[in-house]
Amino acid sequence: MTPKRLFDFLPLAVQSLTQPRATLRQILAIPFERSEIILAAWLVIVLNLAFSTLFEILAPVPNGSSTTAVPLGTSVVVLALTMFGGAFVMYRVGRAFGGTGSFNDSLKTITWLNFVVLLVQIAIPIVSLLSAEASGLVILLVFVIAMVQITAMVMELHGFTKVVPVLLGIIGAQLVFGALLLVVLGMMGVTVPMESVN
Repeated sequence: MTPKRLFDFLPLAVQSLTQPRATLRQILAIPFERSEIILAAWLVIVLNLAFSTLFEILAPVPNGSSTTAVPLGTSVVVLALTMFGGAFVMYRVGRAFGGTGSFNDSLKTITWLNFVVLLVQIAIPIVSLLSAEASGLVILLVFVIAMVQITAMVMELHGFTKVVPVLLGIIGAQLVFGALLLVVLGMMGVTVPMESVN
């Protein structure tokens, strides 16, 4: 049965934790129009904003430190550039190294990746209520899961077979994309508040 509602994708997201390539294959097989993929990407962005707000409310602030909330407009711009820019980078870099994935499938992949990682991140504010130290370990675990997911998904999307070159390519692309993102944000006059410690 083809998933149609948001909740229909939850079992697939859980399945992706252990079978990321097989699950992405199922996602890519769903005949979405580009407009529908873009709409799904925006939905994930909204869910990310809601999660970030929840985390800011629930996460304990360490003694002697102060934090400045990131403006909503800045968050939207950063998430949108990361989502759609990330899809373009995933498409172009993959193709440059002999990959076969299309742009539509790249956008599907980056949207699905963000959805899966978002669900995993839900544990962070819950654990942070119990222990700040434990939440640090959970954040590290989420990072590891995210890297495993993106590596497996890029391999499935572009038909790559070797893990190490793909992983190194992802790390390199992320560094370059992150630097370009900072430049673009600076040109747009968008600033991200930094945490200060007294």
